[in-house]
Amino acid sequence: MNCIFWNIRGIANNSSRAALKNPIKKNSPDFVFITEPWMNFDNFRKAWLNRFDIKLFAFNNRGSLLPNLWCLCKSTLDPVVLDTKDQYVSFTINHLGTVIGFSVIYASTSYLVRRSLWNTLGNVLPNTPWSFIGDFNAIISSAEYKGNHTPSKAPISDFFNWTDVNSLIQVPTLGNPFTWCNGRKGRLRTEKRLDRVICNMDLLDVCHSIKCHTLPKVKSDHYPLLYSINLEKVTFKSQFKFLNMWTKNEDCLRVIEEVWKTKFWGCPMYVLDRKLKLLKARLKDWNKNSFGDITHNVITAESDLRKIQDDIGNFGYTDLLHELEKDAQGKLESALNTEEDFWKEKSRINWQVHGDRNTKFFHTYAKIRRRTSLINSLVIDNQVINDNVVLESHIINHFKNLFNNDFVPQDNQLIRTSIPALVSDLTNNMLTMIPSDEEV
Repeated sequence: MNCIFWNIRGIANNSSRAALKNPIKKNSPDFVFITEPWMNFDNFRKAWLNRFDIKLFAFNNRGSLLPNLWCLCKSTLDPVVLDTKDQYVSFTINHLGTVIGFSVIYASTSYLVRRSLWNTLGNVLPNTPWSFIGDFNAIISSAEYKGNHTPSKAPISDFFNWTDVNSLIQVPTLGNPFTWCNGRKGRLRTEKRLDRVICNMDLLDVCHSIKCHTLPKVKSDHYPLLYSINLEKVTFKSQFKFLNMWTKNEDCLRVIEEVWKTKFWGCPMYVLDRKLKLLKARLKDWNKNSFGDITHNVITAESDLRKIQDDIGNFGYTDLLHELEKDAQGKLESALNTEEDFWKEKSRINWQVHGDRNTKFFHTYAKIRRRTSLINSLVIDNQVINDNVVLESHIINHFKNLFNNDFVPQDNQLIRTSIPALVSDLTNNMLTMIPSDEEV
């Protein structure tokens, strides 16, 4: 499912419609959300919508003022509109048997008015995957602001508190990090990240991949957003990855040492290659049969400790039970540390609050990274390809051609431009010169 959100100006004009035509035709979105402050949709050319097989299904309610948030969808879809206010439209759609909720946002430029928006948006359907997409007219930190003035703290605090209280997650946006610019030069130039996608944990649980891109900016001071959701589960052959938590187990070091003592004959690179392949097979077998499932190890260690402590409570204290309890506590502590190390490495987070277990925190970020890192589309010959079979074939053929013996590499000066030369040619010639026997 693809959605396009665009804060565009003058959509009734031919030039603005032409700017919107390209992303609609290229990405074939299921939903198109347009913000236009000065347009009466009754005067809009309906033939333009029919050409792309899309229809208007909702708009925001601003009382006596004209709506400025228009929600369009494919003619085959039937969204259920739940609420229409002055700053948002909420609806649900049944996609592949799963009900997904959307709130399309066009927030006020006044942070006092936006406070009512934050209070209302918290009332979404319980246990429903939900996405919030649009122009929030707010930033969540000073890192989302580039300009000469210090951003006000009150709007930032309001926006952050809303996402924090409702346990919402900012979907990473690929492309330009700042989605709005005032178009000025020099010291007067200001850039902010006002347009974004926010989702809840329920959406991460049902989605296989989530992507948010910025598209080229035309006829507007905002970048349009392309938001993609994939509910179809695609299975891949798991890749072998060495986990640092294994090194804390003495048996792992024994396996590595045994493999490294294995004799192979040939050139050094051949020997290294053979040892690494053998080590990979041995570690996979050791991880499955000896190291075990870390979650199962935690559950087993906790159950054993609880049983011993129940025996102490029911039958009284003995020295034997005391020693068994200490041993069980040590095993549980070791299992918990291993589980935390595993999820910390999975999520690739390099910091944590020392002394506190953040397994759930690391698990959440690992899930976010897994959902947003999957390649579910590529532009091939100016066409967006979503077919997994075609994507797999294209990537394999690309690297086959790249590493083929007949491939002739071309010097594109990438190394010279990426790595600065700290030693000049004159200094290099002097350092590599053969020393003479003459005395200086």
